[in-house]
Amino acid sequence: MLKLQEPKSLKLGKYPYTYVRTIVMKSMLFRREEYHKMLKMGFSEIAKFLQDSHYKKEIDEFARQYSGADLLELALNRNLAESFKKLIRISPYELSLPIKEYIKRKDMEDIKTIIRGKFTNADEKQILGSITAAGELSYGFLSSLLKKPTIEEVLKHSKLADFGIFEDGLKDLKEKKTIMKIENTLDKSYYSHMIKFSRILPKEGALFRNFLLKEVEILNILTILRLKKNKLGKEAAKNFIILSNDKQKDSKIMKLAELSDLGELSAFLEKTEYKGAVSKGIREFGKNGSLIVLEAEMYKHLLKQSILLLHQHPLSIDIILGYMLAKDIEVRNLKIIVKGKQLGLKEELIESQLVF
Repeated sequence: MLKLQEPKSLKLGKYPYTYVRTIVMKSMLFRREEYHKMLKMGFSEIAKFLQDSHYKKEIDEFARQYSGADLLELALNRNLAESFKKLIRISPYELSLPIKEYIKRKDMEDIKTIIRGKFTNADEKQILGSITAAGELSYGFLSSLLKKPTIEEVLKHSKLADFGIFEDGLKDLKEKKTIMKIENTLDKSYYSHMIKFSRILPKEGALFRNFLLKEVEILNILTILRLKKNKLGKEAAKNFIILSNDKQKDSKIMKLAELSDLGELSAFLEKTEYKGAVSKGIREFGKNGSLIVLEAEMYKHLLKQSILLLHQHPLSIDIILGYMLAKDIEVRNLKIIVKGKQLGLKEELIESQLVF
């Protein structure tokens, strides 16, 4: 992932002003009972509820041009972007570095959104509505990428990574009509970079490093399941693994990639810390081939790790990174509720996809 020259180690001082401001921002996040209230509301009631909350400014701003679900999704994206930018504004230079590194994941996600949109010939307005611009790439720049004629041109001008790393993915796109390898290359680029960056954090950043490794492990598990679903062989699966440079974790995930079928995968995961998270999801995957429930359960498991970030070291970098993750999850939850209500889905189905 392209970046400025980084220091060999990052020394973070005491920044009580920034940490206290972050704690205040955290206190504004919705709690479980507020999600349950929204689940029982109609679409218009949810819109009013959000307009009376910390999303008011953005909803009022976009209401001049948009309405319905489009209005709410745009407002949620803008609020997320403004929250992250505010953290950077209130942080001294040293403290802003890990924040800027974290939000590069939003750049990666936005580039994926553009690539998927082009791959499926989605409506340009729909693609733009799904872009968060909550990273370092501006909404204007991302909009200009959307105007590029091909996925190859998007990647060439994305500024995310050296264009050469996408050679195999572009070959797959041309020959196999799939963007899976391109997306995996983006993931590998970002997470490899973040794991490297996490090593320069001071000891207070240990929880964040552990969380990052856990996130990579979960992404690898979900990737392996998708590849098994698509009947790709063991060697192909290994090529998609994101290595963490933790020998024990990498060895475990490689063994998982070598397993032949869903039954073996399920038996393996049932013996790990993910036992409680995967049982229901594996059953659903076995019945209908859908990973939706499994992904939601795994993200819930991941959220438990982020709670440590929010509470273990409240006056350290961990409170900032924990807040950013929690804010990201809140926006994701709200989008699921808005879309679910728009489609008339049952309350129980919507709730099953939420991460509290």
